[in-house]
Amino acid sequence: HDGAVAGVLPVFELAHARFGTAFNSLPWYGTHGGCLIQRDGDPSVRARLLDRYRALIDHESVAFATMVLSLSENAMVDQYVRALRPEVTDRRIGQVTILPPNDDHVEARLEAVLTQKTRNLARKARRQPFELGVEDDDDAWRFLFETHAENMAGIGGNSKPRAHFDAMRQTIPLAWRQLSVARMDGTPVAAMLVFRFNQTIEYITPVIRHEYRSMQPLSFLIWHGMLDAIRNGYRWWNWGGTWLTQASLHHFKAGWGAVDRPYT
Repeated sequence: HDGAVAGVLPVFELAHARFGTAFNSLPWYGTHGGCLIQRDGDPSVRARLLDRYRALIDHESVAFATMVLSLSENAMVDQYVRALRPEVTDRRIGQVTILPPNDDHVEARLEAVLTQKTRNLARKARRQPFELGVEDDDDAWRFLFETHAENMAGIGGNSKPRAHFDAMRQTIPLAWRQLSVARMDGTPVAAMLVFRFNQTIEYITPVIRHEYRSMQPLSFLIWHGMLDAIRNGYRWWNWGGTWLTQASLHHFKAGWGAVDRPYT
């Protein structure tokens, strides 16, 4: 409007010779897409963006199109449904922990955010002889991927391909990512990959060796990760999406003070 950007709709397009074209906003394991509108902007901007998206996908060469709404845009889900007329809709529960401010009592403030059970687990984890490291070498990334694949196979899930981890390491600036590793006697027992950007920590991939699970090395990493985030000015810890059927996972995240932010 008058030369200024009033809103955007990020979309990726992939053409396949046999199956046709796919549109995706956005394309990685439920990454949030949808419209980004200037705060207090004209609501007609969203309508125009969605109309344009519908025009893109309403073609016989398009096999499918996906849109995952951001947590804030989910309030406008009815507008999206009217404009895009989806054949299938699905819902997830986004979970976000609002981190306390940094001060001389930051550990007590963080503990106050946790439920009693999680607080006790975090204390137990901190009593273990774990060694904390922030690492970015080949061995650390290999441990992350291999343990992720083992963890997902153990629950009958699909692991992210090795190529995805390689691409993240190669293209995302080091300042925007952090790979924490918990070791015992020099042996890695758990790891946690997060992205760090614009006051938000994105909880991407946690892994744990099953034989050390009872010692809570992942709780050890999350606790220290949250403390580090608070001390560096981050305000939100985004746990990502949870299926409506994943009650135990939802409960785990809620124990760390996460509040629900549904999306579609």
